[in-house]
Amino acid sequence: MEAFSYRDFTLQWHITHRCNLRCKHCYQEDYSAFDNREDAERVLDQYCALLHAYGCKGRLNITGGEPLTHPDLYRLLYAARERGIATGVLTNGTLLRAWEARKLKACGVDYVQVSLDGCQKTHDAIRGKGSFESAVQGIIALRSQGIFTSVSFTAQRQNYRDLRRLARYCDLLGADKLWFDRVIIPAEKDSGRLTLSAKEFGQLSKTAARLNRRGKVFCGRALQFIPCKDKQVYHCAAGDNLLIVLANGDVMPCRRLPFVIGNVRKTDLLTLHQNSPLMQKLRGTGIPDGCVGCRYRELCRGGAKCLAYAKTGSFDIADPDCPLAKPCSGNR
Repeated sequence: MEAFSYRDFTLQWHITHRCNLRCKHCYQEDYSAFDNREDAERVLDQYCALLHAYGCKGRLNITGGEPLTHPDLYRLLYAARERGIATGVLTNGTLLRAWEARKLKACGVDYVQVSLDGCQKTHDAIRGKGSFESAVQGIIALRSQGIFTSVSFTAQRQNYRDLRRLARYCDLLGADKLWFDRVIIPAEKDSGRLTLSAKEFGQLSKTAARLNRRGKVFCGRALQFIPCKDKQVYHCAAGDNLLIVLANGDVMPCRRLPFVIGNVRKTDLLTLHQNSPLMQKLRGTGIPDGCVGCRYRELCRGGAKCLAYAKTGSFDIADPDCPLAKPCSGNR
């Protein structure tokens, strides 16, 4: 039997797949929602049982689709807080105004993440005309309530050069944090050629490092820390202290690793986490051979498994965008 020791455990809950936008990089293929209240309560109860079994703190991130389209969002946030679980909401921000911000504040939400994929022209080209201004108004509403507001920038070929200007704009808005990630689309499905090349990611990382030194961009995620002086590094949590629940009840180790390990309507979260062969395999994945000798290997542990899988079909090799990794397949 595996021994589990976690300080915290994150559940990312896609309470709906419905959304008011149709973004170019979206990987959503259905538009169902978690409409049954009893089923939703059972998910929270299962999560609490998992946290109790591991003796750790919980962090519930509610997202979608667009979570603000779900009529039970505030009830679920309040129910989670009543159970002592820290809560966050991941949103496109376009449906947030003063009333919604006040409701989120009343529910005790710890933070809200709003997506901005560049400055106005670029963002609107990706997410739809008018979406940038709507999202900005959402950020202003959140800040007026004193809610910690994080801006998420999903880098792709169309927008990665916007990071510097976006960082300046987020500073003017008073956003608490700006962080970025790479769009991840399996190579055979990337017909729009949105995925960054290793060279483009390297250019983006250097820009982010300069901004990080001025406190403008957070760079703790997969490979982003390499050019930075401030090494706030954390490794991929897939298979470890993270689970994803989709709107149809399916459970995944990571939203961007295309594997379903079960369904909460049939098997509880604790059982799935402990007994799923895929979860066990992910936890057993060691440091890739390509990382041997790297000074970050114990912290990074190979980078993003989802990106490695999307680009190569294997999740147990070093992130192919890493400038420090040696060409290799597999782990030691």
